[in-house]
Amino acid sequence: MPQLLLVDDHPLFCVGFAHALAHAWPGARVDTASTLEAGLAAAAAQPGLDIVLLDQRLGAHTGLQGLALFARQFPLVARVLISGDEDPALQAAAREAGASGFLGKSQPVHAMAAALASIAAGGLVFGPPPLAAPQGLPAGPTARQMEVLQLVAQGQPNKRIAQALGIAERTVKLHVTALLDALQARNRTHLLVVARERGLL
Repeated sequence: MPQLLLVDDHPLFCVGFAHALAHAWPGARVDTASTLEAGLAAAAAQPGLDIVLLDQRLGAHTGLQGLALFARQFPLVARVLISGDEDPALQAAAREAGASGFLGKSQPVHAMAAALASIAAGGLVFGPPPLAAPQGLPAGPTARQMEVLQLVAQGQPNKRIAQALGIAERTVKLHVTALLDALQARNRTHLLVVARERGLL
């Protein structure tokens, strides 16, 4: 059973994304930590850890700094950087820092799970995800949309969601529309019902 650790300083998203990832990758165990320090402590207490996923935005630290720290303390654990910024330069920096992969938040969660399964098997994943959605089926929410979904579930309006995630309010509206389409929901209330049924909340 693969053991993963997700380090992200947005606790609600961290837990929600971990839950969705475990749902997309049956059998995987996904633990969470909200700070780099907590992540290092959790890794020390988990000798069977296979992969650590580090968000690029970690409060006072960056995910790239986290990659270096984990490389020194846990060189046998595969390290993956996650970011909403999918700039090739950041991907290159992650690779240079010894990461086994880079996952952009625009990728569907099931595709990220497939990428992580490849990394767990010893592969490297940079660039496009290795698995597309089946023909004719919705791709499902992306990691960024999962962040939006968690804030919608808190009852936050688009303006507050935009501020929390550091994106434009128009972008939030696009993500909400995409969530409605992906989960085939009629409105925000129905969206939350379907998300809970799917195990996303």
